[in-house]
Amino acid sequence: MAIPTTDEIRHLAARTGLGTPTQSEMNGLAGLTYDQAMDRLLGGFTGKAVMAPPDWMSVPPARRTANMTQAEKQAIQRQQGANSRDLKGWWYSEMLNTTSTFTESMTLFWHNHFTSSLKKVKTPNLLFEQNATLRTHALGNFADMLRAMTFDPAMMKYLDTVNSKAGAPNENFARELMELFTLGEGQGYTEDDIREAARAFTGWGYTADRELILRPQSHDNDTKSFFGRSGNFDGNDIIDILLEQPRVAVHITEKLWRHFVSATPNSAEISRLATLFRDSAYELKPLMRAMLTSDTFRDPANKGTLVKSPTELVAGTLRLVGFIPPDPTGLLAQGRNLGQDLFDPPNVKGWPGGVNWINTAALPARYEWLRSISDAIDQVTAPVRGGVNPVAQMSRASRRIFGEGLKADEAAAFFGMPPALMAELMLPIPRAASPGTTGAKNAVGALLLDPVFQLK
Repeated sequence: MAIPTTDEIRHLAARTGLGTPTQSEMNGLAGLTYDQAMDRLLGGFTGKAVMAPPDWMSVPPARRTANMTQAEKQAIQRQQGANSRDLKGWWYSEMLNTTSTFTESMTLFWHNHFTSSLKKVKTPNLLFEQNATLRTHALGNFADMLRAMTFDPAMMKYLDTVNSKAGAPNENFARELMELFTLGEGQGYTEDDIREAARAFTGWGYTADRELILRPQSHDNDTKSFFGRSGNFDGNDIIDILLEQPRVAVHITEKLWRHFVSATPNSAEISRLATLFRDSAYELKPLMRAMLTSDTFRDPANKGTLVKSPTELVAGTLRLVGFIPPDPTGLLAQGRNLGQDLFDPPNVKGWPGGVNWINTAALPARYEWLRSISDAIDQVTAPVRGGVNPVAQMSRASRRIFGEGLKADEAAAFFGMPPALMAELMLPIPRAASPGTTGAKNAVGALLLDPVFQLK
């Protein structure tokens, strides 16, 4: 089998990674056939974080009690806020240090599918555990992940399952289970199905140790009618019935297609891939292999057609230039400014993504952030080429961006690349960028400020 071109490998690495592959990631796939490259990507999928959990994960989260003073309640709130910021910084650090950007890319995708928010859950420990669950199942079996997320404590709190009781069922989770997580909005379910499913999920909760429990006195034990069937269904029965619906495979395949292949679904390909997905009992690896080796994915017309999310833009760019900030919480404000606050999606539908990332407010902010990186690199590149530690000669403004985390050896190798090779690495649609047309003083900065750099 012919060895794919560098451009083909770059496209694969960018789409399965954080939007922009590093030279080392490209080197890891060089010389392989396309199938071998897929083997390496899938085989390198870890499902685990490389960074240690935050220290506070070993401490049970504080709980408010009725007899607490206002000062004690405020202290808990401040600690939750600090831990929330720490959690968001932890994930940025994970993305910057991971050995498998495919793992983080898939985890980020599912984070925007099975959404939960710190603003409502308020317990960072639960969101950390949910993130670990998503990472574990991200390229495993969708049915297993669906069940795990259905009874995930953060999800149960976010969509009010913990407050749902016989006689007063809460419909929030049942609605989103069908509308967002499995079938798609308006696809084959009725309002009666939502109401009956909500009854099946009554009585579920979790202990202080976050163990799932079913409280018999709060569970509706009467007969429910769901998708034309009747029985004393509980939540697991509802999941089983939903997974029998062909529409589930179509909905998940289409959503993955929009994220990894094209914003425009190909109906014939979606049908083919959804059938494969369903026939494999919802295994994600065969689906992703088939999707990423499809003619449509490899079609040059689909390269550089998707917009990098803010998280991909920030993390991917910093990985590219060899910068690992000593305090990743400094990236949180940048993510919010660009429109993506990790662990705090705007609503249960998550971030809409696509061209919404480059609206009239976000596009100038994205450009200004890349401009700040370019300006800092202007100061960094000359010392690197002169053989001097670049950090020692940074201006205050550059130090705010790069801190002490610039990897001098890697930076020297990267910044020393010929401009043509830089363009080949950095842009999804190969072309040479001229520093004179962007105001950047160096080739890296010029390529960062090329509008095409914001695409993948």
